[in-house]
Amino acid sequence: QVVIAEINNQYIGFVVDNVIGQHQTVIKSLGKISQDLEGLSGATIMGNGSIALILDIFGIYKQALQKGELA
Repeated sequence: QVVIAEINNQYIGFVVDNVIGQHQTVIKSLGKISQDLEGLSGATIMGNGSIALILDIFGIYKQALQKGELA
């Protein structure tokens, strides 16, 4: 499956294992734990009580550009 995002007026596809759905959520900062992890925005608590990490799509895009990994 592919998730499509628009970044800087370009459409970028991210290959994913599974699309769970789209939700409005409150993103909690992970503080010092995540400050050095580019590509991670924070975390949220799902309706069933589980914790989900929130990816920073723009951060992942920037990393791929720097490494020349965009196809």
